[in-house]
Amino acid sequence: MLPSVKKIGKYERKLFRVLTSYFESRGFEVSPHIQLNIAWGSIISDVDLVATRDDTFIAIEVKSRRDKFKHAFQQIYRICDFFDRVYIASDKSKRFLEKNWQDKTVGLLRLEGELVTERKDGELLLDDPKHSTLLMLRKICLSRLAQIINGNSRGNKSEIAQDVLRAMDGKHLKSIVRSIVVCNRTCEESCPIWNFGKTLITPLRNIQQIVENYNIPQKTSPPLILAKMLEEENNK
Repeated sequence: MLPSVKKIGKYERKLFRVLTSYFESRGFEVSPHIQLNIAWGSIISDVDLVATRDDTFIAIEVKSRRDKFKHAFQQIYRICDFFDRVYIASDKSKRFLEKNWQDKTVGLLRLEGELVTERKDGELLLDDPKHSTLLMLRKICLSRLAQIINGNSRGNKSEIAQDVLRAMDGKHLKSIVRSIVVCNRTCEESCPIWNFGKTLITPLRNIQQIVENYNIPQKTSPPLILAKMLEEENNK
């Protein structure tokens, strides 16, 4: 992940330390103060803390008791398309947080001293990537993705995004978009889009070719396709 260009605030340092310990003790890998690999400026792309475990991807916006709270939800909404859960973490008073909470889809982590004393999980964010989500990607990334999926990347950014949405199912698209936004921009060495092409797109194209060559019904599952191939090989 790319490090943020911003410095951690004086009053946030302790909160970052407590939150890092909290999530690491629960088996998460924690990356504090990172910048998402997206086309927008740092005011949107900067994330205070990202916690990952298996297929779970969490973003946490940190607000100390001295920070202005009114922008916290706006900041988290801008990046929620890329995460499974989002939280706002703060050491403000319980009364203040209850009074100012706006949306139950956003989780709450309340801190006191060295402890997370309250945790309210927000909703699991299951929505597939939208057109607006893909437009947040850098054009070089979106074009590469379109090239892998469709074999071309013609058109403006909006048209490319629409072509990708039509060609790819939401579950796999969400997975690769997530890999793109946490890429560290070593584009020619370890681009996640190339890996995506090798591990998913190429095998799917091979199966499609098999379907066409063997006149197999389109709804037949890949295991049955491979079983038919093996049967025909054994009968030769």
